[in-house]
Amino acid sequence: MFKVRLHLVVYRYEIILAFIILILTGSIAVSSRDNERAFPPVQRYPYKIAITFDDGPHQKYTKELLAFLKKYNIKATFFVVGDQVIKYPQLARLISLYGHEIENHTTTHPNLTKLPEKNIKEELVMTRELIKNIAEQKSKYFRPPGGHYDNKVIEVAKDLGLRMVLWTVFPKDHGNTQADIISERILEQAHDGGVILLHSGSKQTLEALPKVIKELRYRGYHFVTISQLHNSNKEKELVWLK
Repeated sequence: MFKVRLHLVVYRYEIILAFIILILTGSIAVSSRDNERAFPPVQRYPYKIAITFDDGPHQKYTKELLAFLKKYNIKATFFVVGDQVIKYPQLARLISLYGHEIENHTTTHPNLTKLPEKNIKEELVMTRELIKNIAEQKSKYFRPPGGHYDNKVIEVAKDLGLRMVLWTVFPKDHGNTQADIISERILEQAHDGGVILLHSGSKQTLEALPKVIKELRYRGYHFVTISQLHNSNKEKELVWLK
């Protein structure tokens, strides 16, 4: 009788021990999933998306933006304005030193469709030379200010060896748009092979980015430059590339 009771006691403790192990391993699994949500392993990134920043460099926010991108190990594409590069050459060099791609957003940020061919060429050539001489990069793409373009603009750029880049995700982060609205719009519009248009001089954009980056990584996105996105889709017709 004593042996039977002893066996039952031992069996009961084995069951309790098993439950404790399940609870511990379960909690470890939850913790692991939380970490994966923020930074899942690289092999879990089946999708590509490019983050681009227009209108810079900006004296106040460019350094903060670069520090953020470095923290999250992200390479982005900056479409710079020539006049801003002239004002802040050290920031243009810093963008390049951090390993980001620098591309052309004209010199004075005009509506290119309202300019004669000669002036369109001047806008693009001057900024291309600034990027080459100051940031030591060769620009291959340009983005028309305001997205304004026509066949004349495309042809002039093509003669200069430049391809036009537009976008597929536009959260309208310029102006006074709140950070939560910016992040919500990006997450709603994001898709594989997409191009996000943001502005490098916006405080709200900086505030929105942490949520955006963590959520897109959790969804399986890998952040690439425009060149990388273009090169990985050579066989496809891209709606954002003209």
